[in-house]
This record gives sequence, C-alpha cells and structure tokens, in this order.
Amino acid sequence: MFTGLLALPAAVIAVLHLGKREQVPAPLEEVADQLAPVVRQQWEAEAQVRRLNDPFPLPVEWEAADAELVEAWPHLNELAQTWAGQPSTDSVWAVCPTELAGRGVEIAQVFERVPTRRLVIIGEPGTGKTMLLIRFLLALLDHRQPGSPLPVLFPLASWDPARQDLFPWMADQLARDHPALRTLAPASPPRHSPWTQARALLEQRLILPVLDGLDELPDAVRSQALDAINRVLPAGQPLVLSSRTDEYRHALTPPAGTSILLNGAAGIRLLPLDPAKAAAYLERDAGGSGTAAAARWSRVTASLGTGSPASQALSTPLGLFLARTIYNPRPDEDLAGLGHPDELLDEACFPTREDIDTHLFAAFIASAYRPHPHGPPSPLYSAQQAEGTLTFLAGHLQHGLNGTPNLAWWHLRTALPRRRSAFAVGLVVGLAAWCAFEFSFGFGFGLANVLGFGPVYMAGGGDRVGLTIGFTRTGFWFGLLFGLPCAAVAACITFFRRDRNPSAGLRWSWRGTSWLVTGLTAGLAFGLLFGLNSGLANGLAVGLAAGLAGGLMGALRSLPPDLDKAVGPYAVLARDRRTFLTTTLTSGLTGALALGLVLDLLNGGNKMGLAVAVTFGLPFGLASGLVVGLILGLARSVWLEFLVARVALALWGRMPWRLMNFLADAHEQRGVLRQVGAVYQFRHLELQRHLAERQP
Repeated sequence: MFTGLLALPAAVIAVLHLGKREQVPAPLEEVADQLAPVVRQQWEAEAQVRRLNDPFPLPVEWEAADAELVEAWPHLNELAQTWAGQPSTDSVWAVCPTELAGRGVEIAQVFERVPTRRLVIIGEPGTGKTMLLIRFLLALLDHRQPGSPLPVLFPLASWDPARQDLFPWMADQLARDHPALRTLAPASPPRHSPWTQARALLEQRLILPVLDGLDELPDAVRSQALDAINRVLPAGQPLVLSSRTDEYRHALTPPAGTSILLNGAAGIRLLPLDPAKAAAYLERDAGGSGTAAAARWSRVTASLGTGSPASQALSTPLGLFLARTIYNPRPDEDLAGLGHPDELLDEACFPTREDIDTHLFAAFIASAYRPHPHGPPSPLYSAQQAEGTLTFLAGHLQHGLNGTPNLAWWHLRTALPRRRSAFAVGLVVGLAAWCAFEFSFGFGFGLANVLGFGPVYMAGGGDRVGLTIGFTRTGFWFGLLFGLPCAAVAACITFFRRDRNPSAGLRWSWRGTSWLVTGLTAGLAFGLLFGLNSGLANGLAVGLAAGLAGGLMGALRSLPPDLDKAVGPYAVLARDRRTFLTTTLTSGLTGALALGLVLDLLNGGNKMGLAVAVTFGLPFGLASGLVVGLILGLARSVWLEFLVARVALALWGRMPWRLMNFLADAHEQRGVLRQVGAVYQFRHLELQRHLAERQP
C-alpha cells in the first residue's frame, strides 16, 4: 500500500501536465519573432471587439503638428544621418513636414517618412488616437521582417515617472502580458543583476515602443515623463507617442524649468472628422440610406459642420461610437424602445458640447446592456446592476488606485481595506485549518472502526467514544490550537504583501531530486542524533519522511508559460489558481505520506504500527499538509485573496458573483471595456472618470 502511495504525488503532477523539461532561453531575435503573431492576434481581436471596421473604417485624417511642438525638419535630417545604427533611407524621407499629412492606413507610411522614425501624434479628446495606434501596429506587423523590432503598445496611464524608471516599467508591462518573458536572458552585461527577456528585448532595441496617452498622466509629472523618455530611450531608438494637444503643449513648457521637446521627433495633429463621412457612417450603421432608422438622423446629420454642440460632439470617433450605440437599433430591434437622435439638438437641455458628452456617457451603459432579441443574454445581472458594478470598479481605479486605467483582477483585493482583507483571509485559513484537524481526528477514529482497528486502539488505550466518523473534542482543541497561528500567519502575508503579481504556474522538475537527497541527508543526520536515545530505526524513519517531504515539495518549479500564446485575464487567473491548488494538494499528500510512513516505521511495522499509520498518521498528516499548503499557496499566488475579496464584495452588493464572466461580457459583447494584454480597461478614460464621479 505504501509503495503505491509513494507514486501518487508524481502521478497527480503528471496528470496536471506539469512535466515539461527545462527550457533553454532562445536568442532574443527568435523571441521577438515568436511574439509577433501573438501581438498581432491580440490587436486584431481587439480591433474586432472595438468594431474599428464596422460598418467601415472611419477615415481619420491628420496634418503636420505646429512647429513649436516638434523638432525643426533640417535638424531631423541631420540627426538621422549622425545617429549610429539609423538606416539611411533618404529616398523615402519626406522633404518637409507638410508631406506628413495623410489619412487612415497611411500612418505606417508616414512613420517611415520621418527621418528619425520618431513620431508624436496629438489630437483633441476622442479624435481616435488609440484607434490610429492600433492600425499603426497592425500595419507594421503586416510588413515586419524577421529579426526586426516588434511594435508594442504601452498605455502610459499606469506609469508613475516619479517612482518607476521607464525601462523597468515597460519590462514589467511586457512580462505581465507575456509571462514567458520573465525567463532570464541568455546573457546580461557585467555589474548588472540578471535581465529578464523582457528587459533584454528593450535594451537590444528589439521592441518599438508605442507610448499611448501622455495626457493620461497627472499634470505634475508629464514634463518629468518626457524628460525620462529622452534620457532612457537611446539616440536612434524609434518610437511613437500620443497625447492630447493642450496637455502636450503644457508638458513642453513646465511652470518651473526650461522648455523641453521629445528628442528627434516629428509630429502630426489629428483633424475633426469630415461631416459628410460622419453622416454616412451614422446612416450606414443604422441600416443604410432609405431605412427608417437612418432617416431618424436627418436633422442631426444636417447640423454636422455647423459648429453646434451636437456637431462638435459628433466630430470625433468616440462621439460617433457612443451615439450609434445609444440611438441605432440592433438587428430585429424595435425602434419604439429607443431614444431619438433629435434630442441632441435641444440646446436648452444641452447648451454646450460638454453637456452632450455627459449625456452620451450617462446613456451609454444602459444602451450597451439593453435587452434585444438576438443579443447575448445577461441572466445574472440587469442593466442597472451592470452600471452599479462598473461605477464601483471605475471609482476603485480612480480613487483607490490613483487613476490607473488597468483593471486587473489581482488588484481587486485592494478594494477592501487592508485590515479587513487581512482579517477575512486569516479567518478563512483559520477555519480551514480548524476543519481539517477536526475532521482528521473524527475520520481517523471512524476509519479505525471501519477497518477493524478499533480493538487495537482500545487495547492500546483508545477511546470507545471516538469510534465514529465525526467531530471529537480532541479534534476541536487541536484544530483551535493550530488554526489560530495559521490564521495569524495568513493575515500577516495578506497585510504586508499587497503588491504581488499572479503566479505563472508550477511544474515538476527532476532537479528536485537534489531536494530529496538534501532532505534525506538532513533527516538522517537528525535521526542519528535522535537515535542515540531512541534507536537507529527511529532515525531512519525520520530521515525517510523528511526526504520524502522535501523532495516532493522542493521539486515544484515555476512554470514557464508558452511564448507563442496570448495571455488574457482569465488565463492568468487559471494559472494562478492552479498554482494554489497544486501547492495545497501536493503538500497535503506529502504530509499524509510522510507522517503515515514515519509512524509505521517508528512502531516497527507491526499491527499496532500499521493501525496508527493508517488511521491516525494519514488523516492527521493530510490535515497538517493541507494547512501548510494553504500558507504556501497563499504566499505563492494571489487567487485566495481574490476569491475572498470577490465573495466579500458580492455579499456587499458591489459586483456579481461571476465577476470574470461579467468582465468578459463587458469586453466582448458590450464594448464597455477593452482588453490590453492581461488586464481590462474602460473603453475610454473619460468613461472611467465619468463613472467614478457618480460613485456615492
């Protein structure tokens, strides 16, 4: 029986497909090539969810930015010819800034026409800067050559220039979205700590940074952010930066200090949408000219280009997206239940563009979740419940996490006050420990009765009352004795370690045999000292148990994720949960085997020893191992803290029970959220701010 049990942990780990071999780091050029299709798949899916091509791509147009916001053109030519490593492509370089004007998919060509390949994209709120960056990424990936830099989008709103250096922050963002890049690079420069592949890709200029949203940083640090970009990104490093116009202008001229420019950068300014194209877009989305839904837009489209508040609000891709979601019907949806677009022309209700923007944001959530015949069902939450959840999440991001746009499930635990979160997690672990020890005693005595070991226990002084599977007074006090320290340890881990990231998973490594040898050696050394009074057999038993426990637990290694697979929020959650469960269950099985084996050997393997090992050692060892595994799993992962926070917030009425399904639905079906790697974001930062202001 023990021979079979010794193989059980290895079998469990094999079933969990954790038996991968050690991976040898690939050359960085190959790493970038493997990432390219993943990045492309990610942004193609996001473009589809955001409906960038439905009903047709909006023709965003631009012109050269104002001269005082960028470098002089002769200076750009001179820089491009002197920067080391910059390719000489004089034949495609623009002659002057006016040649940078363009529209739509021409953005990638415009980027190549900048001698330094450094471009600033500025525009008013909602003019489509992020939409243009996505098209830029996809266009570059379509023509990317093996070994060339990989364009990657970095939303700047989550960067704190006062606290984080640019390269480490970008490396963290890369590793978050592609956990395989946490692997150490083949070589690092001397006098440096080992680089991860994410950091090495940045240092070797195999990443083309696309920095989105300088304006989304606090006003006080925008100039500092520009200075950090100039200092950190080396000369000749291509990059793209986007920002709102006024915010970028103010960042270049800080109140105290000298003026600053983005080194070697040209610039373009996005223009308002052409009124005729905006009108055609709204009518086409409503079903096309001649339909009843399209006819409802006649007065509104006639006002486009007149400078009215409605015309200004609908001159941007964001305004058009909100308006079509609110006023255009879905297939087979009745027009009678929808508001009429003409209400946007009521200047008594909406005297300014800001008033219309507020109205569109307020009506957007309810429209996105309104029921319709062939849409995705929402059986677990109504539109009102969805709006309440999104309002709470927006307030948490805006006020609890300093305005970051990244809605990461592992940060949800910070929505609870730190002391309450620590108390709740400690309570859960303490109750689990108490239950484990309580049932181990009751189950052990009951198992003795079932297997016919009851007389043996009674002959050895056992308790007749305990010969049933259930609770015992001894188990109650043992559970309380061990549960309270476990609760305290879990509470401390939760309280003092708030900034942890999810685990990538665990796997079995045969390098763990060194842990087995170490455990056996240490156990035997202790056993020999212990055996001076208790005999050599007892020492061997202790050494064998220690080696078994150390080998099984020490052979678990962090799982290197696949480099060629995109990682979404739910995949990150699944891996972290698997880490917790694997650690807990493996520790439980190890404890059962170790304690059962040592008790059997200590009793000489006779009938009494077998009875003690099976009916007391296995259940009590399993309970002890599970409790230790709970603590180890809590330290290695964040899933338990997320689970406790999710349940607490659901009981509080702040969010639905199936939170991840709700977030996926809000992204894939409703268009309220967007996905950036492993995190969600609100469709537009203004939507997040609008909802956060409504939080009571």
